[in-house]
Amino acid sequence: MDIRELVGQVMNKSVTEYLSEVSEGLIQIPRLYPPATAGQLVALEQRAGQSLEPHYRSFLLLTDGMDGFHLDMPLFGCHDWDEGERAVDGLAFLEGVREDGTAEDVGLPLDVGLFPVSVDADRCRAIFMLERPEVLPERFWWVGEGSSSFFGNFADLLGYAIDSSSYSPREEVN
Repeated sequence: MDIRELVGQVMNKSVTEYLSEVSEGLIQIPRLYPPATAGQLVALEQRAGQSLEPHYRSFLLLTDGMDGFHLDMPLFGCHDWDEGERAVDGLAFLEGVREDGTAEDVGLPLDVGLFPVSVDADRCRAIFMLERPEVLPERFWWVGEGSSSFFGNFADLLGYAIDSSSYSPREEVN
């Protein structure tokens, strides 16, 4: 399944969840953004200090971020790093993960490249893009509230968000 189809399915699920929960106001209104430009992708790679995973790159060329991806979690786009608030939340969560030993607890090497691509509003859950190919086959780590899941690529992560039985993520690095 290509990224366009996966994004469509995630949006379908997100809109359905939003409409069923709208009176409680617990989740973000689902939203897609205009596509990122090639220049924005280059700038994001420089900021991240790593290459963009190919499926994440395809996602950003389709939509430069998504609100309401999973409950109150957005998926960051290039514009989020220019506008500030989400970038601040992402970097604060990253600092916390490094300081409290969460990354080491699941077996991540100290020098692994971690870059936030999603953080919930309460800074309790986040998704990081990883880069250390000689050690890790996975490129994404979804962590928070006592759980840890590693995903091979961004398409696997989207598929899991649509149907958690579609992918069996590792919980720690062996």
